[in-house]
Order: sequence, then C-alpha cells, then structure tokens
Amino acid sequence: MSVQELIRERPSAVQAEKIRFRPDIQALRALAVGLVVFHHLWPTVLTGGFVGVDAFFVLSGYIISAQLIHELNGTGRIRIADFYARRVRRLLPAALLVLTSVVVAVHALASQDRWGDHARQVLASALYGQNWLLGAEPVDPYKVTAVAHFWSLSVEEQFYLVWPLLLLFLFKLRAPWARIAATTGLGLVSLLWCVRLTESDPAAAYFVTQVRVWEFAIGAVIALAGTRLALPKALSTAALLAGLALLVGSAVHYTGLTPYPGAAALLPTLGAGLIIVAGTAPGRRWHTAVTSSKPVQLLGDISYSLYLWHWPLLILMPLAVSGGVLDTPVRLGVLVTALVLAYLSKRFVEDPVRRWSVLTGSTRLTFAAMVLGLAVVGLAVAALL
Repeated sequence: MSVQELIRERPSAVQAEKIRFRPDIQALRALAVGLVVFHHLWPTVLTGGFVGVDAFFVLSGYIISAQLIHELNGTGRIRIADFYARRVRRLLPAALLVLTSVVVAVHALASQDRWGDHARQVLASALYGQNWLLGAEPVDPYKVTAVAHFWSLSVEEQFYLVWPLLLLFLFKLRAPWARIAATTGLGLVSLLWCVRLTESDPAAAYFVTQVRVWEFAIGAVIALAGTRLALPKALSTAALLAGLALLVGSAVHYTGLTPYPGAAALLPTLGAGLIIVAGTAPGRRWHTAVTSSKPVQLLGDISYSLYLWHWPLLILMPLAVSGGVLDTPVRLGVLVTALVLAYLSKRFVEDPVRRWSVLTGSTRLTFAAMVLGLAVVGLAVAALL
C-alpha cells in the first residue's frame, strides 16, 4: 500500500496497517491459519488444530483495539462510520466472492436435497449471523455445509460492531488502569459464562458470541496496556517460547472429545497473547530469519482468503473429482487449490477493492457497494432455492 493510499485511509488506518503487517503478527496469523487448515484436511493427525481460530480471536481483539486506541489518543473520538467502512472494504469483497462461488458450485455438484441447507447458511453467513444459526440447532456431521466455517467470521464481525462503541465508553474512565480493569472484568464474566455453558450445552458454547468475548478481551487488554507490557530481550524470548508451547501444544494434544471452548481454551488464547506481547520487543531475534521470511509473511498475508476458500473446497471438491471420497490426492488438491485461490483473491479482489479511491473517499459509497454485494448473494440464494 502506497503512502498516498495510507493517507487517504486516515491516520487510524495507517496505524492499523503498521500493526497488521508487523512481521510477528503476520507470522502468528500464518501459524493460526496453518493449524486450522491442516486440522481440517488431516483431523486425525492434528486433532486440536481448531485452536487456531481462538488465536485469531485474540489477534483481532489486539489489532482492532490498538487501531481504535491510537485514534482515541490522537483525536479523542472514533469515526465510527469510517471504521465500519474500512471493515467492509477489508472483509466483504472476498467473503461475498466465496459465498457466490459456493452457491454456483452447490447447484452444479451437490444433490438437490442439500440445496436448502446451503442456501440458508449462505444467507446467514452473508449477514454474519452464521454462528447463531449453528448454535441454535444441533450440527449434523452428515449435513455440514460448504460455508459452516463462516461461524467464526460472524463472531468477529459482531465484535467489530460492538467494541468501538464500548471502547468509547471505557475511555470516559480517565485512568488507563481503570480501562484495563474494566476490560479484564468483562473478559472474566464471559470466561465464566463460557465454562458454565460448555458444561451444560457444549454445542451452543462453541458458536455463540457472548462466550467468546473473553478471547477478544485478551487481545484488547494487551493493546490497552501498550508499552507497559514491553519486555526486555530475555523475557521476550521466554514469553515467545511459552506462547508457542501453549498454542502448538494445545493443537497437538486436544481432540474432538476435549470439552471446548471452556477452560481448555485458556491455553491457546494465553499462548497467542504471549506471542503478541513477545513481539513488542524491538530488534532482531533468533527466530527473525524464519518468522520474517517471505513464505511465512506471504502465508500470513493471504490467511484470511485461505481460511475463506479451504473449507468450501474441502466439502465440494470431492464431489467433483472423486465421487465424494476424500482421499490423500484430493486433500492435497484442496490444499494447493486453496493456496492458489487465496493468493489470486487477495491480489485481484481484496487489495484492489480495499484501495479503490472511489470507495476509500466515501463511506456512503462503501455502504452502498455493501448493500449491492449482499443483494447479489441474496439473488443467488433465491435462485438456488
């Protein structure tokens, strides 16, 4: 992104870009999406790779909070409409492309008795309410749709919708420690709710928003603490190693039988938090050659698109090439195709729309484009039905 484009996006967006493309943040994003994708492709090998989603929640809480805090400290307010418009330009183009592609592929490949399930969930995904739909009814493993993974994107979008307004309220508390305490308290309430609901209704606990708030709160607290959490080199290394052990260890040892999220989600989320804190230390580290390498940074860069594409391909590609059998060649084909589509959609859809001067210069046009895109998906769903 050029300097001129950053200026057009306003100072808060400049700060967001600096954080989002911080090498350690990109590396954590690459690790998280790698865990999720590998788990979905080879669930018996990496049984707990689903914890990568929790790492993404912590990352989102940190990045969005740091952006908003920078704007609040600089101007004393948040341009709410501008914030929402930036989220639309960042997230919606690739998401709508995938949803429309899924409708077309389902019509061509899936049996007609599955069209209704897909149509309903595509519409819920486009409106970012997929998690509530899945949380309200038992998930039938034999009727999993090609857009089931949108549940986590729905949770994130609901966080984006509410958090700026809540942060504005928190900044009425003049003392920084009071904001940190209030956010921590909110997170603890959500965590206790999460533990309780995981015991009584684990299906709902996995999807509904209120029991995932504490994961975003971890990232938000780190952002609110800011330089107070800056670590010297030795402690930074220790925090990184501990964070990796917690996150990767959870991915290796957890299984589908682990009561989740519940208290078990503390390990990967605290691990992600430690990795973020470790990255605030200046200078090169022993891992810099790896984490800042082009492959790792590229994977972090396309992580959003990769997450979007991999699951529909995993569900639909076997119907096209192997009669529904998900054997090793098909799994490898899904992985390669997802990587290629992620790169192409990042380069030719995500970035061009996000930088398009017509939209960056007008929040109204951005929201109008959003309505138009949702209408296209709605028409596609109607045609499928």
